[in-house]
Amino acid sequence: MAAYALTIEKARISEAHQAAVAELRRCLSDHRGKDRGKFHEIALPDKLYRLLVRIVNDLADGKAVSLTSDAQEMTTQQAANFLGVSRQFLVRILDEGKIPFHRAGTHRRVYLQDLISFRKERDRRRHEAIATMARDAVKDGVYDEF
Repeated sequence: MAAYALTIEKARISEAHQAAVAELRRCLSDHRGKDRGKFHEIALPDKLYRLLVRIVNDLADGKAVSLTSDAQEMTTQQAANFLGVSRQFLVRILDEGKIPFHRAGTHRRVYLQDLISFRKERDRRRHEAIATMARDAVKDGVYDEF
């Protein structure tokens, strides 16, 4: 069984959709296993619907799904694993100020939301660099146009 942490863009519910989300919460808590023959329709915000569909699809595929708050604190080892780098490399970029961190006693702690922001920016820079290299290669005649 594959396990992963589900990370999505921040899903803040607008004031216009808060009533629908509150109704969904009430229905899920009040009707668990009750009234199987009755249906209750609730219009969900699009982001919430897509998230629920993704969770159900992944569970149906036999994957374990883990949801966590973006304010979750992580150790340097957990943060390094999340980014796919060594702990030593992570500590170096923390000390360089590239990712905010705080200390719990003598130990560094990083918030998941800061790791997600760093990863998005890192990926954006990587894609930009690859696109620039590809354009330069086409301009120099190394490859056909893409």
